[in-house]
Order: sequence, then C-alpha cells, then structure tokens
Amino acid sequence: MKQTANPNENSILLPGEQAWELWRQTPAGWQLAEVLAESAGPADCRQCRVFGYPVAAAFAVPVRAATTEADLLPDIVDVQLEKQNLKPESEYGRLMDYRIAEQEGGQTLLLASVLHGTRADVLPKQPPRQFEVSPYLYYLPDNSLVIWKELGRLVFCLTRGDQPLYFHALNATELTPAAAQEIEQLLMPLYMQQMAPELESVRLWTDAVQPGAAEALGEVFGARVIQEKRPAPAPPQVASSFEPSSVALGKIRSAKAARIRRIVMASAAAYLLIPGFLAVRWFMAQQETDRLQKTVNALQSQYGWVETTVRQEQAMEAAVNVNKYPIEILKQVLDPLYQQQSMNVRVTSIDIERDHKEGEDVADITIKGEGQTSQNAILYTTKIKANPALKEYEWTPKVEAPKGGAVPFQIKGTTRKKDDDAA
Repeated sequence: MKQTANPNENSILLPGEQAWELWRQTPAGWQLAEVLAESAGPADCRQCRVFGYPVAAAFAVPVRAATTEADLLPDIVDVQLEKQNLKPESEYGRLMDYRIAEQEGGQTLLLASVLHGTRADVLPKQPPRQFEVSPYLYYLPDNSLVIWKELGRLVFCLTRGDQPLYFHALNATELTPAAAQEIEQLLMPLYMQQMAPELESVRLWTDAVQPGAAEALGEVFGARVIQEKRPAPAPPQVASSFEPSSVALGKIRSAKAARIRRIVMASAAAYLLIPGFLAVRWFMAQQETDRLQKTVNALQSQYGWVETTVRQEQAMEAAVNVNKYPIEILKQVLDPLYQQQSMNVRVTSIDIERDHKEGEDVADITIKGEGQTSQNAILYTTKIKANPALKEYEWTPKVEAPKGGAVPFQIKGTTRKKDDDAA
C-alpha cells in the first residue's frame, strides 16, 4: 500500500464505492489521492485531517422543534433520542451532533446524528482533527433524494434545502425497483409528518443501477431522475462536534502525562536548586566565619594580654587577699565556738590544702572534732555555712557513730566553682 498523507497535508478519508478513499486538497481542488485495498480499514491509513464516517455507522433522527431558541434545542434533541432509545451513554467524548435544516414560522427542523458505539472508534492510526458523517462531506442538491454506494452498500440521503434531513444505509448492493420501494417505506414517516419537501430531483451517484430502477424511483417520488458521477468531497463550513471516546480518553491521558511531566520537571528543578541553595548558604556562612575570625584576631591583638593578667591576679589572690590567709580562715572557723559557749563542740584539727588549677586558687578545708551529741555537730556545721566570710566554700558535714562518750565529726569545705557562684 502507498504511503498516506503526511501530518501537514489537508486530507479527507471517507468511504468510497467499494473501499476507503483518501482525498487531498490541491490548487485545482480536492483530488482522489489513494484508494485503499477493499480489505483495508481506516486503521490502515496513517493520518488524515477529516474523517468521514459511513452512513452505516450512524443513526439519523429528524426532529421538529416548536421553537427557534438555540438554548432549548439541545434538551429537545435529548428527549427525542431518549424516546427512541438512541441517546449515547458514553462517559467520554461526544457521539451525537445535530444541525439545523430549516427554521420557519417559529419552528426548527433539524437532523440529529448519533454514531454507532461499536464503530465510532474505528479510526486512522493517528486521531483526525475533525469527524463528519459522509453526507455532510458533499455539496448536496436542494430538495433531492441522493443515492450512492459506500463500501459496497447502497446509501441514500434526503435533503431539505441543501441540508441533509435523513440518511440511511440499505443492504442492497445494486439499485433495483425493490430497493426503490424500500426507500419509499423508510421515508414515509417523514412525509406523514410533513417534514419531507417536495422533491425537485432524484440523483444517482452510482452506476450500480438495474433496469427499471430509475423509472421506479421517478414514479414513486414524482421527480426527475438524474444519473451523474459522485462529486469530490469537501469539509463543511461548520465542523461537527463529534469526538469519539478513544480520542477523548487520549486527550485526557495526554493532559495527565503533560501534568506529570511538569511535576517531574518542577521536582527535578527543585532538587537541582537545593545543592545550589546549600552551596550559597555555605559560602555565606564561610564568609561570616571569616569575618568573625578577623574580628577575634583583631581583638586578640588588642586585648589578649587581659586574660593572662587575670590569671596572674587569680594566682596572687591567695597572697594578697587577707580573707584567704590560713590564720583568718582559722579564726572564722573557730568563731562559732567563742560566740556560743554551750555548743559543746571541741575542734581537734584543721587542715588547709591550697592548689592552683587552670589559673584559679582552689582550697580544701577539713575540720575534725567531737561533739557531745550529733545535734551539736550539726549546729556547728550550720554556723559555719551561715558565716559570710566562708560563703565561697561548699561545706559537707559527716557525723560518725558515738565513740568514747563523744560523737566524732568531720566538716569539709571546698572552694565553689565560679559558675556555681553565678548561679
């Protein structure tokens, strides 16, 4: 099979007399470019801009509405289709379209076309942009009955003015007098409802006509019968609103895929921005660190000697601070015994150990003695803790069991840490 039209060509795929035909627009008009094999279907065509459904793939429902209000017509069409159980139930896409044939005297005569659900998605490989039922792809003669063949079957279309009013596919492959009678029976309801116009002509766009068939048509419809070549197709001025379910679902999937791609790209961009953001933060933090380091170095060069002086002062405090002299500490420890004669406590020894740790003067004072009772030792410890001159020491008492009629005790004082003093 030949290559079909490329995506940029303006082409129409429609059912021909025996097989599918691909027509392309040229400067000289629409020309037949390719005839597919009789066994081929629409899927064997790669792409076309306009796709024409065969008459056999659609139902035609003429409707007379007692209004010309455009907003009311869709509801009227839906009611008529529901009455005939032809309203499409597809959740996606649009399988129904209607077009006005005539508006006169406050009434509207229109034709609703409903695609057959099982045939609506028989399409070329790439979805076309426009969908039509084949009668709308021809310039039809006014008030005429037009008969032609599609894929080996006879089809006909009745027009009111130049617009289709009804179309139908027959099972016959050739036009016979019997086929003429069948067409008359199919159109009888339209004549009874006074929808069908007085025919000006019957057009035969096929050579598959048996003897006597044309005459039978002339007698039945009282119009002149003209046999002529089927004209070239052309898209209608107003496109239909048909959208097969597969095409609608494809658009939904494409939209979801596009949305997912946008999300993925946004996420990827965000992930790419994170390292850059962290790098900028690190660079700014490094700059701040360098600035602070320079400040510290400058302060160190100006005031670094202060820390050494403080440590030296702390080391000399034991020598220059009178309150830290051993004799002064001894006085402060023994003062409670002289202030209260009835304390009944005897001090047996006082040990003072002094050391310099990390530039600080640290002293441990150990007081040993005996009390008449344990309460005497506790009272003595309380007096020492309450002495303001000894507040820089942390005092820990330890009372032993009575021995020889007295209660030995030990009170140990340790220089408080500076952070403890601040607290």
